[in-house]
Amino acid sequence: MTDISTFPTFNPSDGGNVLNSFTFIAGAAITAGQVVAYATTGVSMTVHPAVAGTTGQVVGVALYSVASGAKVAVALDGSIVKVANADDTAVIDAGSHVVANDNAVGGTVSAATSVATASTIDAGIVVGIALQDIAASSYGLVLIRTDNTLL
Repeated sequence: MTDISTFPTFNPSDGGNVLNSFTFIAGAAITAGQVVAYATTGVSMTVHPAVAGTTGQVVGVALYSVASGAKVAVALDGSIVKVANADDTAVIDAGSHVVANDNAVGGTVSAATSVATASTIDAGIVVGIALQDIAASSYGLVLIRTDNTLL
């Protein structure tokens, strides 16, 4: 299992359904389709590409690319959007819970481990449920459910 080295280009809302969205401020450059989260210091209304163990609570998925400091629309809980698989060899199975990954590219996901610990649940990395198989180095649809009680 090896992390992807570049974030793929795709339209996160293509084939999905953006049920809820909200506009935040980008605390860093953000690419369309990246999972975004608050910084661990929690700057008001500001999100960053999610990196497990580095950023705080996952908020949703960026709907378009922006530079740091710009406003960005983020698909929130209940929306169905595409996200990127962090791994270039592992496939994420449909029905798997997905979480923010620690890939340095930022904003990618991986399948949650089968054993959730209190630290995993409280880490704020839950993104949602894969609705389709997500091939290695690719992207696929997820139902965003950032509620940490999912695992």
